[in-house]
Amino acid sequence: MLSRRLEAETEGEVLFDAESRGRYSTDASIYQIDPVGIFIPRQERDIAAAIDIARELAVPVLARGAGTSQCGQTVGAALVIDNSKYLRAVGDLDTARRRVTVQPGMVLDDLNAMLAPHGLWYPVDISTSAQATLGGMAGNNSCGSRSIAYGNMVHNVLGVQAWLSDGALVDFGPVVRVPSVL
Repeated sequence: MLSRRLEAETEGEVLFDAESRGRYSTDASIYQIDPVGIFIPRQERDIAAAIDIARELAVPVLARGAGTSQCGQTVGAALVIDNSKYLRAVGDLDTARRRVTVQPGMVLDDLNAMLAPHGLWYPVDISTSAQATLGGMAGNNSCGSRSIAYGNMVHNVLGVQAWLSDGALVDFGPVVRVPSVL
């Protein structure tokens, strides 16, 4: 039912065969858990539709980048949504303010190659930078060997736009603290 609805209601790739599920049952960790199936969205509206369908069918959802985590965050008995194939675009680049907007499937080395001609680089320098996606790095709060000097993801991301399990698209960003009145 889940695979049929995804195929009918989205433009993404729907992978429920044993081989695909086997490939997505592991990441760089020791864990191995077969997913229910894999969904590869072609555009952002596919993500929203897949989350809505999964919620209606009571199927857990697991967002996945490149699966480079060594702690098992990208494996589980869920519908795996892999953003790394199509959602890799760069949006706004403001070199003066040193800010860039990217889709979740953007790979760290690709981002740094694009930033280099502007004298910029993204300082979260993880060892899997040739494969790791910015969305996955944000989900794991990645750091790297120079995190003492440059911080980890939480220190280098101004905001994230994400879908919640209820289908709401939410912008997470800086929190404005209101002084308490004594």
